[in-house]
Amino acid sequence: MSAMRPRGHLPARVYWVRRTLVLAVALGLVFGIAQLLGGSTGASDDEAARVVGADRTPTQSPQGQAATADDRPSQQAGPRGTKGRKPKKTKTPLAVPTGPCRNEEVVVEPKLKEAAYAGSLVHVRLKLTTTGNPACTWTVSPETLVVKITSGNDRIWSSQDCPDAVPQTDVVVRKDVPAKVDLGWAARRSDTGCTPQRGWAQPGFYHVATAAYGAEPTDVQFELRSPVAPTVTAKPKPEKDKGKGKKADEKKSDRPESGRQER
Repeated sequence: MSAMRPRGHLPARVYWVRRTLVLAVALGLVFGIAQLLGGSTGASDDEAARVVGADRTPTQSPQGQAATADDRPSQQAGPRGTKGRKPKKTKTPLAVPTGPCRNEEVVVEPKLKEAAYAGSLVHVRLKLTTTGNPACTWTVSPETLVVKITSGNDRIWSSQDCPDAVPQTDVVVRKDVPAKVDLGWAARRSDTGCTPQRGWAQPGFYHVATAAYGAEPTDVQFELRSPVAPTVTAKPKPEKDKGKGKKADEKKSDRPESGRQER
């Protein structure tokens, strides 16, 4: 048997050595754990820094492209299928008249409103413009305007003979937007006093010339067509009832024929 060691209190130095060893082991464990934790955190921080740096690279994002595309006006259909609205055109305001027009600066251009036929009223439209003044006022009347219709050297009709054909009215004459005045010609010749027993103008080509007194005339050719004859549609005559005729024939066939009898 092994010899039994005597039990009792150990020396104080032994206790201090043990305590020092335990403390050293504890400090070593704490230091080792701290090193492990510190190394992994540094690596994660480096990777996080790299990722953040990559995100900060100046590249165009899809959202930025979409925003740029949305900023541009588009004519494509919207979410409801409606086309993009076009900008409305603003109307240019008309020039304001600054005073009365001089006759020599007024241009009168005639034009037939529709086809003209002999024997019918011919509608003539006059377009009034100015040569330089942006806008001015002018009175249309037989004293300021003359209209003539000719065929070669033949003077057919003149407003100087029939002044009542020219309407008297005040208009604003502009350089860019013409004023319009209508008058009618009865398709007859005229004479002094505009007597009603005037001869009819025959179908053919004529010239209508218009001008303000003191201005250059404007001449336009037109055709006076032959009047269109009205179309007369003959009404169908009512036919006799064929059924009644057949019945009458049957009745006649049932009667004995008159004449000589056989003996």
